Amino acid sequence: MLRKPNHLNCLRLLKFIFIQLILVSTLFSPSFVFGSDAAVAAIRSLTDPAKIATLKDPRACNDRLLKVVAWLHEAQANGAVPDRVVEAALVPQPHRAMVKESLLRNLLISSRLGLLGPMNLAAMKRGKSPIVTVGPYSGEIAEVDHILPVAKFPQYSKEFWNLELMPQTLNRRKGDTVGQRQLDLLRRIQQ
Repeated sequence: MLRKPNHLNCLRLLKFIFIQLILVSTLFSPSFVFGSDAAVAAIRSLTDPAKIATLKDPRACNDRLLKVVAWLHEAQANGAVPDRVVEAALVPQPHRAMVKESLLRNLLISSRLGLLGPMNLAAMKRGKSPIVTVGPYSGEIAEVDHILPVAKFPQYSKEFWNLELMPQTLNRRKGDTVGQRQLDLLRRIQQ
């Protein structure tokens, strides 16, 4: 014996189905899976000063910078604003504004050097150096440079504000040179 449909039960069923559709669409939307939420969490973990303090190698943040840039690009490709992603990701820390500026500058440098193609992004997500695909240094490895050289300023070796992507030739040519840019950066961090 079949029951007659009750309008109240039908409304409850429709409400249940509607909620399930919203949940499923949220879980599988690009912004939830690959967008800014995942990027914020990943970047927060990669740039957390408490975690970085436990790292022994003076170049330990180099691969982290590559991963951060890959996450920022992925978030941007999914419609997020990189500035807002970085702002949400960074925990309170010394020179926070300089860290933010550096991460965004490295995203721009990556774009200009053609480091954001699928193969390079896959390498960067693993902390591996990408290959320059645009400009006179095309075909070279892009390295993470310490603006203030590690040999002369080891205390700043694991600071994101001190890291910058550049073609290998330029990085090697620069070496441990301390020029006006390095002196200006020193003044900024001492303010």
